[in-house]
Amino acid sequence: MKCIKLGIRLLVSIVIGAVCWICFEASGQQQDQTRGLHVKKIEETRPASNNPTDPNQPRTYRSMTSTASSSDLRKPSSATDAVIGVTLWRLLAVKATDSPGVRILEHKSSKNVEWAAQRVEAEALLNEGDRVRLGIESPSTGYLYVIDREQYADGSTGDPYLIFPTTRTRGGDNSVAGGRVIEFPAQEDEPPYFVLTRSRAEHVAELLVIIVAPKPLEGLQPSSEPIKVSTENLAIWEKDWGGATERFELEGGGGLSYTNAEKVAGGTGSRMLTQSDPLPQSIFRVNAKPGVPVLIKLVLRIAR
Repeated sequence: MKCIKLGIRLLVSIVIGAVCWICFEASGQQQDQTRGLHVKKIEETRPASNNPTDPNQPRTYRSMTSTASSSDLRKPSSATDAVIGVTLWRLLAVKATDSPGVRILEHKSSKNVEWAAQRVEAEALLNEGDRVRLGIESPSTGYLYVIDREQYADGSTGDPYLIFPTTRTRGGDNSVAGGRVIEFPAQEDEPPYFVLTRSRAEHVAELLVIIVAPKPLEGLQPSSEPIKVSTENLAIWEKDWGGATERFELEGGGGLSYTNAEKVAGGTGSRMLTQSDPLPQSIFRVNAKPGVPVLIKLVLRIAR
């Protein structure tokens, strides 16, 4: 009888243990899904740092792509996946009551104006008149190009213009590498921001085409002003270089302020962002063909 009782107790313990393990695994998976994806390609290609990571800076991402399942979030990036980091900044006028912090200085003839920069999630609804800047980071060595065209309510678009590189920003240097963030308009540009302005009533967004190419693209030599891009060429590039794209947003990143590390790295480029510095707000992961340029699209939506 004692052996039978011990056997029953052992069996019950095993069953309870198995149920607890299943519940723990399910809970862990749920927490993983809640935490989102920790994208490592950007972080790992940055220079190492001796400084500890700021615990107040978030490090995990959530998928904003409806086609990405929870299991997709836990899959490591494949060798054919390319990653581009984008941080959209909205500039706000500094008030006398605001606490001291890292500012962007605009030089005017009468006085200098200070702006506070806050992160905005990609494709967040913006207002006409908003002042915005972009920071772009690529873990792959190459050359960055940004083409802008207006988007209208009926889905049509205006003429495409190359807005980066220009000779006014970094002297036309558009090279990218791990840890090198490119901001534009640059801090030394006048003004150091874009103002969202409608050209007509049905103008609902700015459509930015961001390209990172392994070598300079022919016919896109920078000048002091934006240059018009062939619509036919752009259509070919979008078809050949724009693979299936997933977008991820830094959890808790929206609304965070500009840091000194980001300001210095985004200035003259003399400092690289390190592994302990803040990560991009938005990360685009593209299923790209090896050895060819990578193309993503970013929509700056203007509230009506």
